[in-house]
Amino acid sequence: MTNTSSGDGTPGRFNRLFPQNNLSISTSNWSRLRDRLALVCLLALAINSTGCKDPDELGLEVLPASDALGMTYSDTMTITTRTVREDSLRSDELSAQLIGSYIDPYFGKSNAECYSEVLLQGTPNFSTHQVTDSLVLKLFYKGFYGDTNTQQVIRVFRLTESMSADSNYFSNRTFTTESTPLGTLSFMPMPNTTVVIDSDTVAPQIRIPLDLVLADSLIALNGSTTFQSNEAWRQYFKGIKLSIDEATATGQGCISYFDLFNARMTLYYHDTANAAKNYSWVLTGAKSNFFTHDYTGFPAGNHLQDSTYADTVTCLQGMAGLKTRFELPYFEHLKDSGNIILNRAELKVTLTDGTTSPYPAPSSLLIVAINEDGVTTSFPADYFEAGSFFGGSLDSRTYTFNLTRHLNQVLSGVRGNYGYYLVVSGSSIQASRAIISSGKSQANPMKLNLYYTRLY
Repeated sequence: MTNTSSGDGTPGRFNRLFPQNNLSISTSNWSRLRDRLALVCLLALAINSTGCKDPDELGLEVLPASDALGMTYSDTMTITTRTVREDSLRSDELSAQLIGSYIDPYFGKSNAECYSEVLLQGTPNFSTHQVTDSLVLKLFYKGFYGDTNTQQVIRVFRLTESMSADSNYFSNRTFTTESTPLGTLSFMPMPNTTVVIDSDTVAPQIRIPLDLVLADSLIALNGSTTFQSNEAWRQYFKGIKLSIDEATATGQGCISYFDLFNARMTLYYHDTANAAKNYSWVLTGAKSNFFTHDYTGFPAGNHLQDSTYADTVTCLQGMAGLKTRFELPYFEHLKDSGNIILNRAELKVTLTDGTTSPYPAPSSLLIVAINEDGVTTSFPADYFEAGSFFGGSLDSRTYTFNLTRHLNQVLSGVRGNYGYYLVVSGSSIQASRAIISSGKSQANPMKLNLYYTRLY
């Protein structure tokens, strides 16, 4: 499938405006011809002000103030929807790593665990070591999703499989670990609460005590080649896995968002002069998330099993969970009685009542178009417009998308109409979910608002 058109398309524009069998002018069709001439003038002004454009772009900003040009409005286009599973997503080198577990009464159980390298920050020197005090992993919060009033248990495992910053990792990728954890912490997530340490107030974080046997083994490496480079260090210490014990009760648990670029594994000790010292490793190397979802016995699972189940709503979920496939099966029939130009095409997506507490909806959604192969996807043409032209941000309870350019391309044959996916924007770093009205809903259905001019 070709996503771009070639040539300026000028002959095609005017042939559609003035078909050969309609060129004769008479009193009976003078009014119609006058309207066409007015449309041509408006289109010429648009072309002159923005440069030459492809046929599918004509009418993009031309929204008549009256029906003098034969503008038509329609919001009755059929939209079919179905909830489907999201594919695995890129989950490496992201701005946040997700760790946690929760059970949503509609979506079921969701888990997130994280893998990360732990790298040297300069060459450590423990030559004056006298007493090992502690080894602590510090993780700094960036946010959360779910119930922070639930006690959780986080475990740290040592990797036995190497990671690489040059590799691409996806959300279904796991790495092997030792069976015994290096450290365990039972805690209540407090992502908005500062922490006081030795009279200092620091950013919200959790501090996981690690095995002192590991700490002593690190001290014993002082002066060895293991500390001379990260290449050598990786052979000794490949990294860590962070996981939360699975939630057990519906409505409980949460997913915490952590900034691993600022995380530290710090060894505290006293030297021979009894002075307190420390050395920190950093988690700035390769890192990746692994997500799992179990929808069995929950409404979201019923949606996946049966497309007719509660078909007035459909589901979306981050963390490579769920997406909505929607189709416009009769869209091309707009051309059955003649060529048209879309002046504006807006897709309205509305949250269903009472479904956002205590699980807030995503701040933005994204639409991708399914390609001819039925597998790959691409962004709609409108996505590449500057600013917020494409849309997708939540406004009260509604997400609005501008699909004018894309659907004009469909009408002109430049792009196919193979269906679309509605997904959570930034799904790899978002645990949020939404229940939205489908095209069959009686209250605030998913709707395509079309403003178009018919070219007789």
